[in-house]
Amino acid sequence: MESYILLVQAIAAAVVTFLLYQLWCLRRKIRKITKSSSFNGNKNYAPEPPGAWPIIGHLPLLVSAKQPHRAFAALAEKYGPAFMLRMGMSPMLIVSSREVAKECYTAKDHVFATRPVTTAGKIMAYDHSVMGFTPFGTYWREIRKIATVELFSARRIGMLKPVRQSEVSLWMKGLHEKWVQNGKSSVCVELKSQLEELTFNLLMQMVAGKRYYGSNVAKADEKMAGLFRHAVQQFNYHLGNSEMYDALPFMAWLDFKGDAKAMKNTQRDLDFIMQTWLDEHRIKADQMRGDAINNTRDFLDVLVMMEKTGQFSSAIKDIDTTIKALALTQLVAGVDSMANTMVWVLALLLNNPEMLAKAQDELDTNVGKDRLVEEFDIPNLKYLQALLKETLRMYPVGPLLVPHEAMEDCHVAGYFVPRGTGLFINAWTIQRDPDVWAEPDRFMPERFLTTNADMDVKGQSYELLPFGSGRRSCPGVGLALQVMHLTLARILQAFELKTQSSGGVDLEECSGILLSMMHSLQVLVAPRLPSELFD
Repeated sequence: MESYILLVQAIAAAVVTFLLYQLWCLRRKIRKITKSSSFNGNKNYAPEPPGAWPIIGHLPLLVSAKQPHRAFAALAEKYGPAFMLRMGMSPMLIVSSREVAKECYTAKDHVFATRPVTTAGKIMAYDHSVMGFTPFGTYWREIRKIATVELFSARRIGMLKPVRQSEVSLWMKGLHEKWVQNGKSSVCVELKSQLEELTFNLLMQMVAGKRYYGSNVAKADEKMAGLFRHAVQQFNYHLGNSEMYDALPFMAWLDFKGDAKAMKNTQRDLDFIMQTWLDEHRIKADQMRGDAINNTRDFLDVLVMMEKTGQFSSAIKDIDTTIKALALTQLVAGVDSMANTMVWVLALLLNNPEMLAKAQDELDTNVGKDRLVEEFDIPNLKYLQALLKETLRMYPVGPLLVPHEAMEDCHVAGYFVPRGTGLFINAWTIQRDPDVWAEPDRFMPERFLTTNADMDVKGQSYELLPFGSGRRSCPGVGLALQVMHLTLARILQAFELKTQSSGGVDLEECSGILLSMMHSLQVLVAPRLPSELFD
């Protein structure tokens, strides 16, 4: 008994000692900052809301905000388009206007080109090797070049066109079969989960040549699908719930809630799947002969061939990790973002039947009902494009965008911003600015056919930033838009869609960093094209 008490006392003493050491480190950091030339009384700092606690700063505000983008929007009304919060001892600049966002993405783009170090990025993203987490530097330049030249080039996206068309057609066939099995009368379908499975299959085929949902899927693949889907969900969950560990790094060591352990388990599952796919592709590459080498089918094929032919730069020290991180980048970033956006589009159309009819009329006029809509039809479908733009304006999947960090002292909006300050662009607030958008809270796709027709979503219009802008903008935006345009066009052309009740779709938002619908999307579906087009 006495030895047990001594053990408990020793552990308690160790914990207290560790906490005191961490507080001492924080105190040294404070002194270092306050003594530096970049932190003195002559500097004009951005306004900071009151209520910051010693050591932990505004962390209680961040943790308690179910929808941070809305909480930050409310603070912006009081403190202006650029204000400061403190996550522990780390300052964060919150930007909420197009003018300040443009300054950050143009004149100050080189300053904010890096990403902050995070607990989630270290544990789950191969120590920040996944592109969205990678600090600015030689390694980031190399993987960005690989992504833009080898994976997301117009040529590569064109080569994967048959994959996109095939997966969407198979998915449509599955919906049609449900209608047949229901006696050829409207069948109720939960479209949210259906679109998640479609997007999952699409990206899996393009990245690894895998199909994990639908008919003719082996039991082993179903098991792998469940493991991977759960791991991706956990990845996004922990990504949005790790503020405490970033603000107070010693909390990850103590891990009272078990989040750090859960993140390690998530990383283990993801790495197991990535390594399995990589091993399979290496075996396949070893068996390739002649012209087959040039007919790579998916992204992992491309990366393995780059490895075999010595195309990786000397800056890439760990090729295995780089390949797995590049594959994971596309899957983690793409599955939920594309599925959620398409769910929002369809939910908004179901709540606006006249707009749904207009979109289908456009398809009937430009494509007809004797063939399926193809990607080459999309440029002629102006209203469909406007629908997607308006949805991305009102419901950007990442309303706060991916955070940046200042690599040196600078000024933003006239305020001094010290090196190491995090930067959050509140795209949700910018895209609902009443000074820019007429009736900003109203769903009006027509605005992109008239007054806002010249705006794009690829980072050139600073009023509309769903994918970010500047050198750290999303490299896969072109592919994402092609997938969403084709999928939505096929759904609207092929099926009549109705809600089960007259009350419409509940558009309540989930809490967290991803802007997704809280409730399921139950829809009555019936074909509006000849049955032979579904075969």
